[in-house]
Amino acid sequence: MGKKKKTQLKPVARGFATTSVPKKLDPEEEAAPEDASTPLLDVKDPIQESGPSRPTDGATTATPAPADDFDPDKAEEQSLQNLVDKFQEKVEKEIVRAVKLVESERRLAKSLPSLELDESYIRQIISLAMETLEVQGIRPCLEGPEEKHISKLGVTYGILRRLGFSEDRTVECLKAVEGIELEEAYEWLHLHCSEEELAPLEPVQADDKPEPQTPSKPRHSRKDAPKDAPITPKTPKQFLAPLTPSTTKPTFRLDAGASAFVPRSAQPSASSSSVPASSEASDSDDSDDPNITYSKLMARVDRLTTFRQKSDTTDASVIFQLKVHIKAAQDHYFFDQKEANRLYAQEKSKAQQEAMEGRLRGNIVLQQPPKFGRGKAVAKETTDSPASKSVASSEASTDLFEFDSDGVGMLELLQAPQEEVTAEGTVIEVRDFSQPKHRSGKQPKALLQETVQKVDRYAIISYAVISGGSRAKRASVTICWEGKKTEDWRMDNIACYEESQAEQYISTVALHSLAYPRTDGFAAVSSGNHTYFRLLPPPFRDLWDELETVRKATDDGVNRAVWAKLREVIEPKLILDPVAQSKTLKAVGSAKEHALHGHVAQANDHASTELMVEFQARCSSSAYQEMLFQRDQLPIAPHRQSITDCLLDSQVVVLSGETGCGKSTQVPAFILEDQLSRGKACRIFCTEPRRISAISLAQRVSKELGDAPNALGTMSSLVGYAIRLESNTSKNTRLTYVTNGIALRMLEGGSGHGGQGTAFDDITHIIIDEVHERSIESDFLLIVLKSLLEQRRDLRVILMSATVDAEKISAFFGGCPMLHIPGRTFPVDTRYLEDAVELTNWSISENSPFARRSHDKFYKKRTDWSEDVTGTADDEDDQPDAAPVKLEKRYSAHTTTTINLLDERLIPYDLIIRLLERICLDRSEYTAYSAAILIFMPGLAEIRRLTDVLGDHPVFGSEAEFKIHPLHSTISSEAQSAVFDVPPYGIRKIVIATNIAETGITIPDITCVIDTGKHKEMRFDEKRQISRLIETFIAKSNAAQRRGRAGRVQKGLCFHLFTKLRHDTQMADHPLPEMMRLSLSDLALRIKIMKVNLGSSIEDVLSKALDPPISINVQRAVSMLVEVRALTAGEEITPMGRLLSKLPTDVHLGKFLLYAALFRCLDPALTVAAALNSKSPFVAPFGMEHEADLAKNTFRVENSDFLTIHNAFASWRKASNNGVSFVRKFCRANFLSHQNLQQIEELRQQFLSYLVDASFIHVDKSFIRELSRARYSRNKTRFIPVPAHLDVNALNVAHMNAALVAGLYPKVLTVDLEKRQMRTISNNQAAFFHPSSINFGRKPHELGAHHLAYFTLMHSKKLYVWETAPVEDLAMVLLCGDVDVKLIANYLSLDRNKVRHQVSPKLNIALKHLRHHLSQVLALEFKGKPLQETGVLWKQLAMDILGKVKVVEEGGAEASLQIVLPPR
Repeated sequence: MGKKKKTQLKPVARGFATTSVPKKLDPEEEAAPEDASTPLLDVKDPIQESGPSRPTDGATTATPAPADDFDPDKAEEQSLQNLVDKFQEKVEKEIVRAVKLVESERRLAKSLPSLELDESYIRQIISLAMETLEVQGIRPCLEGPEEKHISKLGVTYGILRRLGFSEDRTVECLKAVEGIELEEAYEWLHLHCSEEELAPLEPVQADDKPEPQTPSKPRHSRKDAPKDAPITPKTPKQFLAPLTPSTTKPTFRLDAGASAFVPRSAQPSASSSSVPASSEASDSDDSDDPNITYSKLMARVDRLTTFRQKSDTTDASVIFQLKVHIKAAQDHYFFDQKEANRLYAQEKSKAQQEAMEGRLRGNIVLQQPPKFGRGKAVAKETTDSPASKSVASSEASTDLFEFDSDGVGMLELLQAPQEEVTAEGTVIEVRDFSQPKHRSGKQPKALLQETVQKVDRYAIISYAVISGGSRAKRASVTICWEGKKTEDWRMDNIACYEESQAEQYISTVALHSLAYPRTDGFAAVSSGNHTYFRLLPPPFRDLWDELETVRKATDDGVNRAVWAKLREVIEPKLILDPVAQSKTLKAVGSAKEHALHGHVAQANDHASTELMVEFQARCSSSAYQEMLFQRDQLPIAPHRQSITDCLLDSQVVVLSGETGCGKSTQVPAFILEDQLSRGKACRIFCTEPRRISAISLAQRVSKELGDAPNALGTMSSLVGYAIRLESNTSKNTRLTYVTNGIALRMLEGGSGHGGQGTAFDDITHIIIDEVHERSIESDFLLIVLKSLLEQRRDLRVILMSATVDAEKISAFFGGCPMLHIPGRTFPVDTRYLEDAVELTNWSISENSPFARRSHDKFYKKRTDWSEDVTGTADDEDDQPDAAPVKLEKRYSAHTTTTINLLDERLIPYDLIIRLLERICLDRSEYTAYSAAILIFMPGLAEIRRLTDVLGDHPVFGSEAEFKIHPLHSTISSEAQSAVFDVPPYGIRKIVIATNIAETGITIPDITCVIDTGKHKEMRFDEKRQISRLIETFIAKSNAAQRRGRAGRVQKGLCFHLFTKLRHDTQMADHPLPEMMRLSLSDLALRIKIMKVNLGSSIEDVLSKALDPPISINVQRAVSMLVEVRALTAGEEITPMGRLLSKLPTDVHLGKFLLYAALFRCLDPALTVAAALNSKSPFVAPFGMEHEADLAKNTFRVENSDFLTIHNAFASWRKASNNGVSFVRKFCRANFLSHQNLQQIEELRQQFLSYLVDASFIHVDKSFIRELSRARYSRNKTRFIPVPAHLDVNALNVAHMNAALVAGLYPKVLTVDLEKRQMRTISNNQAAFFHPSSINFGRKPHELGAHHLAYFTLMHSKKLYVWETAPVEDLAMVLLCGDVDVKLIANYLSLDRNKVRHQVSPKLNIALKHLRHHLSQVLALEFKGKPLQETGVLWKQLAMDILGKVKVVEEGGAEASLQIVLPPR
């Protein structure tokens, strides 16, 4: 055979070993050449059961299955693969993102203040929660197709596995929970896993690059990895190994004495070895010399390993049998090691000679590079077939130095074996990774070093040879991370020809493993591009491609298995055939409403003869005729017919009548008489701004219509009245006088007959009186009536007032008719402050309490907090004028000096007394005006003070000469009625009233008016962000009304105690409507409980007002209501919102009172709420501020301004039992304001009555009667103790603070312990204690709390907080805001991280359940529903925790903190 010319070829570096083999002449093989696309690694699906290997690529030669055959296994596999292709990358990215987020949030949580709770409480909560949960199977709860939810389930599964939960626990959890949310699953695991299972939970990072962890937290090494975690594959074949647990292989270390490899060619084949190894060993054992036996057995082992022949197919297990006999020979008594070694050398020499001959004959195993299967080569050439034997014989006869076309020669025959078997039976594949002489690219070892250094610069990389003395070199690499944790990679079934190749090989494997770390759960899909493998030399780039091919195939198999499990989990949760349940809205309600609205009109269409007869009988009575004569004398009498005729033609009429014309009594009576005279049924409501007006007018009209005395509201009377807590009506009542508030309550749902509709559904006429006052309720009534008129064409509305802007209101109602009724008044002599001073010759000095103190050093320095007995820092809005007043020349210099020195903000009680003395006693020209004097005062406290001063006067205090009548809305109805009585001859009357006597009622015999020029009105304080009742000057229209009261029966006299200059230049023409100056939160709640549809939103409704409020005020009100949970985000009212709508106070304080009632600490809460709605009980007289501060500190309780106020009030209440003189002395000694404390008690009783009226607290009727008597008692303050069952926890500070923070949140400060300052949680502004606070001068961090609650926040020189108290973090978590529980991240937050705490998972779960059940319990109580047994248990447990009650081993409990009142 001729030689072919050998061509010079450049060395080609391949990623696998290449050898030259004899040319194959088998025609079958030539007919079926191997496809060029055959992969280097034959991959088998890891999830398939073990069986014959089948190709999965284009090289397959298997006959495809017919198209008609359906293989369900293949269909399922393809379905799972579709899930992998569609969702895997997206899910993996989400898992990686979530795990990173968990790591960052856990790091953040470690920097947050820790929240802790006694372990016994945690166990109780979890135990009760487990009992409360209903034991149910998995109910279908997921609507839609499987693909809609399975990706989210995959994310949940992946995160849990990366967090360290085992596969079994994770799947069990996902099957057990109802949904697929991560937090739900994590909670289940923490409730059901043991502490050992939860202990090592740390996120395991999975990313496309080496784990970016700190050096102290390296990846799990093979030694440190959990038992259930898959081991990172260290070689390509291990990528394909099954992931199920298998027998752990021993860890190999470098051992110079390791057994040599046994080449497969050295093993005897079944055909050539007729005698088994065991029998050969037995023959050797027949020798009596153990040394000879040893040498022969050792030579046999060499033939089966080092010098293995090609035809030898002896099983490797024979080697172990031979070793057993070798050991037995060594143990023989006559064994000589030296002699045995000499004999073994001779036998070994023979074996080497045989091996050389075998190589020359071609009996050495020479194969092509094997193809990798699952742990063993699958492309080996069989040698026992006839075809192969013929080829071998032909090759043996070939000239050794002759090169054939395949280039086979002598040198190739002398190469090392490509496959070896270790003594343990492991098949070692030998590969060649030689590189060209002029190689390019970075070596794997260098790249590995760079990669490791980027992750951990302190890591150490070490290499070791683990192949012993074998020619097939195997190496291992070990990376020792900082923290003494290691990872190692070993060449257990792959070898190279050289040690350097082995190190580069194992470096490539390690580099690939670091780039694609094995993860728990899903096999991670790399999201990055690892481009550094391109720097590798070509052989190792090819190796990298092999590893990637194997990894991707293996990952797909792993992920298919996971998706199969997830599909099993989600199937029971899916609603397979959801039934569309359409909610059809029926028109029954609208039909009922139509019928309800229409039945009155139908009734009106039919005249009733019975009504006509009854009315004619009434008209013929003597009582009626007697009163009719008096009525006909009123100015409005001639206009009777025009009024009734106007109502026939128009739905709305605006009637303006001057003071004294009789409109309030006559217009309702005219309408009633007109309807009854025609036999028409009617129901007339007349609204009044005050309860005294409603009562007095009802009594007067009842008398005018001929009713018997005390018949008002009975079956024999046509007239009645309804005020809060008192209704005096019957089913025969045709005309009802009601307050504006009652009218609005009647518009609420369910107030009509049978609990349906509203009470307004039966009304035929509505009269709104005193519209000019522009109260927020009257303006809102106008909005409601305007909407009602569109629905009720039969409804008639009359709007009345003395000074109403008729044209403006007429335009509001679409240009309705207007009527004007003239009045009958006498001229009034009007005087001002300068006239009063001139008349009385009154003067004051600079030290007088009524003098201005703008130049006083104390006044100047501490004007933002100092408080006088009569004037306080709360009156900052009305600062005294600095410019001197210039009077007319007719006034003396003495008068000018007094006017300029007088502080007009204060009430000059001395001047009032001197003025009364001049009018009643000293000056005869004024005696004609002294029969009945009306004095206007701002409020009840001022009325009481003046009453006390007059009572101490030697003349005015004599009941034989003067009758003194205080008149205020809180005074009893009997006492109020007494002001209308004309005293006997010789006795003069002095009425001391608020603006209630301005227009609401008319006292006919008044001839003189003394007007202080002030009144109290609710105003929204922009600085404090609360509505407050403040004292301010009246408007010009108010002044005109007041002086008009003196001219009803004769010429009158009026003294305005303000200068004419102020009246002409500084007073407003009309008072500002309440809707423009009040917080709109109360009104917003009213809108939501109205049965009438007024608009699409609160802002839309208020935009329809006569004077719409600005948008920012509406938004602020809605935000506040949402903040306190009175409204939902969608502006739907909550049960608590319905209760707050009945409490006329700041919504925060209202919520505080509700919680205090539920927490059974109502008494201190009433005190605090009342004090915050009025003036402070503490006073600081000028020049005595230091003494006042010391006195205030004696009342300090737990660093709380709120409890300090209650302590002072409780001490005053106790001192009041010892008499008036003692309590006044007590107040002077402790710098307390007796008047302010009285006002606080009155507000306490008012709030208590509101809670009773709302049916929120339940008390017996005797308590209600006693409360009513106390509220309307004259002069002397009567104390009403809070019922004991509502005050059980009054002494527990923690309960009180819990109710406080529940009500005031988010008025909370966080204490920054590092910066040692306070910041608001709402906008993170630095805040400081106000000098009036009990904590002024103290460092925030010294108070021992992370948070402080406050009520007033005001900016002057700094951002000051006035009233503060430390609050418990647990109370905030359980009662405030929206809680975001992060179980995985070990923290929770309130309202988007306004407040954050580090919380352990178990405590987090406990708090989540406790908060949930406590909120349910409180919601039931807000609705007035009774609690079930479980609810009682939850509430009691929450109360113990909130109250910081210590659990005693015997089962008892003790309170940790109590309010202790110091002895006085």
